[in-house]
Amino acid sequence: MAKKGNRQYTVFWIHPLKGHLKKIHLRWQTILLGVFLVLLGTGVGVGGVLWYQNRIKSELYLASNQLITLQSELHMHDARKQEHEARLEELSLQAAEVLQEIRTMRELDREVRELLEKDLQSGLQKLGVDISLSSTPAEMYIPLNRFTEIGSGETFFGSGGPTMFMNPLPPSVSPLRPASDPAFSSRAKHLGDTFDWIRAESMVREKSYREILEVAHQRERMASLVPLRWPTWGRVSSGYGWRNDPFTGRRAWHTGIDIAAPTGRNVVATAEGRVVFAGWNGNYGNTVILRHQFGFETVYAHLSRVGVKTGDTVRKEQVIGNVGSTGRSTGPHLHYEVRRYGNIINPWPYLP
Repeated sequence: MAKKGNRQYTVFWIHPLKGHLKKIHLRWQTILLGVFLVLLGTGVGVGGVLWYQNRIKSELYLASNQLITLQSELHMHDARKQEHEARLEELSLQAAEVLQEIRTMRELDREVRELLEKDLQSGLQKLGVDISLSSTPAEMYIPLNRFTEIGSGETFFGSGGPTMFMNPLPPSVSPLRPASDPAFSSRAKHLGDTFDWIRAESMVREKSYREILEVAHQRERMASLVPLRWPTWGRVSSGYGWRNDPFTGRRAWHTGIDIAAPTGRNVVATAEGRVVFAGWNGNYGNTVILRHQFGFETVYAHLSRVGVKTGDTVRKEQVIGNVGSTGRSTGPHLHYEVRRYGNIINPWPYLP
């Protein structure tokens, strides 16, 4: 109950447990202040709740935009990853093809080396030319020791002398596409290592081919040192060996071959060498004798003209004189002999 007196309010309050009655006197200003404070607190609370709600909404909106942006970037990242994986797969296939080509190149390299070595041995050794490293001057021999088997157990490439080493071929590039897909960076690194190996192998292949070319050039050089061609062209009128002597008619040994040709036809050196005789030589008439490598000498007799002098160095196929009929001769022809270490030998194996 409340009553009004002297602008005050009296509030009776009974204790709910003890039953005591208490009276509280409140002035109206106090009540108004209390009501004002209650309304003010309620307003502040409601305003704070609304402000916090708006803040949460703003942060949620920003977070939503960020999430959309992240999702877009994630899709782009996935697309790029798929593109990179596809490119990695393509490069892996190309690497496998290149490795197969390298295996083929290695096999061809081996076959070329074997054929070249066999050709050198069969083409020169059958002529009595020693191409072993122990007995032939270094500047003259064909370096057959370069034709060695590839050391498949070596783990490096390069050259440490005449023998060449190189990395073994990778067994395959299947680790680039394993069944259980590892980390992308690991696959990319493996592919990069494979291409590094391919570049290194390419350097070895280039070096190997250059060595083969060098041996081929030395083969040409060797061919120029051994008398392996005709000194002039014409008709063989008399061969090497026993024959009836054209002057006496009796059986006699002919030390060379006679090539009938018109007087004045050029006579060339059958190999590179040095002139050890040039001039008149009795029954041989005008004669040129050349000394070559490996103990060879060649004799060109009955010349009408001598075009070199003793001590000259001549190259293969250089003109050294002309066909004639000087000395003991029945007509214009060239008498051609091949000697080895001072012994007259059959010239036919040296005439292609």
